[in-house]
Amino acid sequence: MAVDDAVANLMILKGILKGNDFKVVTSTNALDALQLFKQEFFDVILLDVIMPGIDGFELRKLIREVDIERPIIFLTSMVEDGSMKMLNQIVWDSNTFYLNKVTDKETLIRKIKEVVANHRIRNVERQRSNKLEGELKLAGELQRILLPEWCEIDEHIMASSLYKPASHVSGDIFEIIRISDAKYLLFIGDIAGHGVSAALYMATIQAWLKVSLKKQNPSPHDLLNQLNQFFCKELQSSTYMTALVAIIDFDINHISVQSAGHPPVFIGSASQKVAMTSDSSRGGLPIGWFKETEYLPSDNFEYDFPDDAIFICTTDGVFDIENEQQEVLAESDYREITEALFGDTDCLTFPYRLCGVLEKMGYFIAPDDYTFVAVSKNIRNPNRKQHLIPAKLSAIAEVAEDFASMGATPEQGVEIDLLVHEYLNNVIIHGGKQADKKQRIIYISIEKNDDVLEIRGLEQGAPWNIQEAAENSGGEPGNSYATSGRGAQILQSITEYISYNSFCGLNETRFVLRRGAEDQHEKGHH
Repeated sequence: MAVDDAVANLMILKGILKGNDFKVVTSTNALDALQLFKQEFFDVILLDVIMPGIDGFELRKLIREVDIERPIIFLTSMVEDGSMKMLNQIVWDSNTFYLNKVTDKETLIRKIKEVVANHRIRNVERQRSNKLEGELKLAGELQRILLPEWCEIDEHIMASSLYKPASHVSGDIFEIIRISDAKYLLFIGDIAGHGVSAALYMATIQAWLKVSLKKQNPSPHDLLNQLNQFFCKELQSSTYMTALVAIIDFDINHISVQSAGHPPVFIGSASQKVAMTSDSSRGGLPIGWFKETEYLPSDNFEYDFPDDAIFICTTDGVFDIENEQQEVLAESDYREITEALFGDTDCLTFPYRLCGVLEKMGYFIAPDDYTFVAVSKNIRNPNRKQHLIPAKLSAIAEVAEDFASMGATPEQGVEIDLLVHEYLNNVIIHGGKQADKKQRIIYISIEKNDDVLEIRGLEQGAPWNIQEAAENSGGEPGNSYATSGRGAQILQSITEYISYNSFCGLNETRFVLRRGAEDQHEKGHH
C-alpha cells in the first residue's frame, strides 16, 4: 500500500513497481488508508510524511494499534535536509525505515524486498518459537503427571513433595516406590540440563526404576551401581545425574542411604530432639560420569529411627536460590531452618513451610529447578481418619459419611457431614476456578481428642481465607463474602473456631467442632 496526498507521486510509484511481482494499492488520505489496512493484507506500507489532516506519523501510530510489526517505509527528502527531529521520529519504531523520495528504482525495489524478507523470516522464527514454547509447556504438563502427587498416604507411609521447575521442564526427578509390605524406595535426583531432553531422561529413569524393582529387593549401593551402568552403556553417557537412594523399612524403623554426588537426607524427630543428616562425605561420583565407578556397601549410611522421624530430601538447585542482593542460600542457613521446623511441622506441610520460610527471608529468585520431599511413618491412630480424594464433587459423599461416624451424637454426625460438604464444595468449585492443573488431590482428616473433634484439609486450590470470610460474611448488604455462596456462615455456626494458613501454594484449614449439646449444658454454654 502506498499513501501520498499527491496523486502524481502515487502514479510514479505504481510505474516504478509495475512488472516486478508487486501488487500496489494506493490511497490519498490517512483515514482511507487505515480502512484499507484493516480490510486487506499488505506486506509493506509506503508512507509520505507530510499530508493534510493526519500526517504520516499519526497514520503510523494508528496502524501500530492494529499491527505493531508490519514494515513501513517513509518516503521523504526532509531527513537529507538535516532534520534530526524528523529522523528521530522515524527511527523511534524498529519496524520503520526511510528512503529519499528521489531514490532510484533499483534502490527502492531492493529496500522493499529486504524489509519484507526480514519480516517474513521473523514471522517464521516466531512461529517456530511459539511451537517450541507450546511443546515445552506440554512436556512440562506431562512431566508433572509422571511425577508423584504432592501427597501420598498408605497404611505405612506419609509423604509430600514440592516441585519447583525454573522453566516449563526440569531435570529433577523423585520417586517413592513400595518394594515390599513396609519397605520403600525413596529416590531423588537431578538430571543434567533442562528442556525436553531432561524430561525424556527423567521418564526413562522412572521406567527403569519401576522395572528394576520388580525383579529384586536392592540395597542403595546395588541400585546406584546398576543405574550407573545403565547410563554408561544404554544411554552411552550422553548425560549424567546426581542422586540419593534411601531404602526405608517401616516395620523395623531402619533407613539405609547412599548419595551419588547429591545433598544428604535430613532426619528429624520431635520426641527425641534429633536433627541429623546422612554423611555427605560417603558415596561416590554422579551417575554416568565413569562406568568404572563403584558404589560400595561400606558407604551406605544406616540409621534406626524413632516412630515420629521425618526425612527431608532436596535437590541442589535450592542452594542456587538468591535474594535481591544476589546472595545465594548458604547450606548452613538451610540446615538451621530445617532443624527449626522439626517438631513444629508435620510431614505433609514440611516442604511448603520450608519454602515459605525461605521466601519470607527473601530467597525467591530461583535460576535452577529445586524439589523438596518429606517422608514419615504413618503412625496408626484409632481416633483419626484420613483420606486422599480427587478434586471432584463425586468424591465428597463417601468422605462425609465416613467422618460423620466420628460424631458423639447423631446431631454431631449431621454437623460433620454438613461441614465436610461445605468445605470440599468450596475447595473444588470455587478454589478450582483459579487453580492451575496441579490440583488433582485433596487431603482431609478428622481426629478426636477427648471431646474435641478437629477436621483438617490440605489443598492446592486458589487461596481463600475461610476464617476471614466467616468473620465478615454478615456485613452490609452486597458483601461479597455473604453473597458468594461459599457457606462461610454455615461453617462458622457449627465450629468453635477456624484456622487458615497458606504457604507456597498449599492451603491448610482446620475446623474445631463445637461440643455436643450435653457437654455444652454441663459447662454452662447451653
